[in-house]
Amino acid sequence: METSLRSTPEGNRQKLALVADGEEVARLTIEDREMRLGSTWVRMGGVASVRVSPAHRGRGYGRRLMEDTVAYMRREGYLVSILFGIPGFYHRIGYATVLPAKSLIRVRTQAAEALGELSPVREARQADEKALLAIYTEETRGRNGAAKRSESAFLPWRDATEEWFQEPSRILVAEENGQPVAYALGEHGWRSASMWYTRPYEFVAPGIAAATAGSSLIRALVAEAVRQRAEWIDLEMPPDAPMLAVLRSIGFRQEIEYSHNQGGMGRIVDLGGLAVALKETLGERMRSSGLEGSFGKVAFVCDAERAEMEIGAGCTITINLPQENLLQLLMGYRTLGELRLEFPSCVAEQDVAIVDILFPGGHPYMWNLDHF
Repeated sequence: METSLRSTPEGNRQKLALVADGEEVARLTIEDREMRLGSTWVRMGGVASVRVSPAHRGRGYGRRLMEDTVAYMRREGYLVSILFGIPGFYHRIGYATVLPAKSLIRVRTQAAEALGELSPVREARQADEKALLAIYTEETRGRNGAAKRSESAFLPWRDATEEWFQEPSRILVAEENGQPVAYALGEHGWRSASMWYTRPYEFVAPGIAAATAGSSLIRALVAEAVRQRAEWIDLEMPPDAPMLAVLRSIGFRQEIEYSHNQGGMGRIVDLGGLAVALKETLGERMRSSGLEGSFGKVAFVCDAERAEMEIGAGCTITINLPQENLLQLLMGYRTLGELRLEFPSCVAEQDVAIVDILFPGGHPYMWNLDHF
């Protein structure tokens, strides 16, 4: 049976439908986003709401839709794609897990009362959006996997239908010298038909603000936890957030979940375009690490495809990996040492130390607010 792909624009989204004999059999949405890789923002296609018609399941339409979608994104200029997927399917279309499934910090309410209140804390108000976006941008500087936001991300949300039962997001702001320097953003949702709850707070306190403004924010949350008789305060933050150094003084529980072939998965869409986009980032890493003169080009080889970046003068360093594993390396989700256990010859032995510097392991992260 012949199929075709139908696309329909919808704001910054694209609705794609797989059509067989004039009938829509599967569909999905592409979110047009930008994602951080090193110091570079790259165009990312966020795949969401993948559905196959119940009457047409088991015929391979889901896979056909995804394969056609990757080809569509390549034609449209996307460099990478991210999705949050069910287990055991998307790896067949070249997606691999590149983001942790969860990063949750639990602080005991009683222990948190020992933190200092060094900065004033208040509810966010209109016109704070620019400052809050600047705080988020500072925290995500260089953090692989972070999604680019606009000021609208920090506005109270309401559905276009303005249903009466919807509640706005809640944002607490900590100030220093009269300016917001840290925030805690809480989203609301239904746990059941009768129970309304606040998800773990997105907690962002960059750099030195963690010790002062970050502590003060948690103290504000302590007061609420005491009123609600909650034993724990739940915070969403990356596994290496600056706030953790402060929280070690009072103790905390950290829950990090790494999935396999599910959750936050990604793949490279346009290898050549991605190589061009990463040239500046790799040049910066080369110069800051004193590697100038050590090599001149970096070549990515993925199956039959090859892309090169000319950064300086000298030899060529070649990284030979399947595209999904190369993305894991680029994002820092897996180190070169980890990948060499599976692909021993992916990098020449004499180049291993340089590649380790150019592509260090780390903690890629995308906040739940940015999931699609």
